[in-house]
Amino acid sequence: MKKIITVSLVALATTTGFVLNNQPAQAHRRYYHYRPYYTRPLNYCYPITEWLVDEDPAYHPQAYADGYRQGKNSAKKAQAYKPRTAGGEFSRGFDDGYYGREFAGQKQIVPNIVKPYSTTQCGWF
Repeated sequence: MKKIITVSLVALATTTGFVLNNQPAQAHRRYYHYRPYYTRPLNYCYPITEWLVDEDPAYHPQAYADGYRQGKNSAKKAQAYKPRTAGGEFSRGFDDGYYGREFAGQKQIVPNIVKPYSTTQCGWF
């Protein structure tokens, strides 16, 4: 009888120790370090500067010549006169071409405006 009680106490203590001291198993980090296809890629975003070129359609270097050509073609086709929304040298050239005035050439040239703006670019790393 003493042996049964002793064996029962030892079995109970061993079983309780296994049940209460249970910790979750973890994989070794080096295993995942050397196998990058097991890891999830990171999405990283960073600010960059882009450049916006503001081209004014009324003042580009050939604006008067383009307007003059379009005005002559419009008059040749006998289309009704419509003032151009671009304005500036283009509109002046169109009016001269439509009404058959002499080609006067470009008077004003306004350079394109380059404006910086910030945006965000993201990539997977």
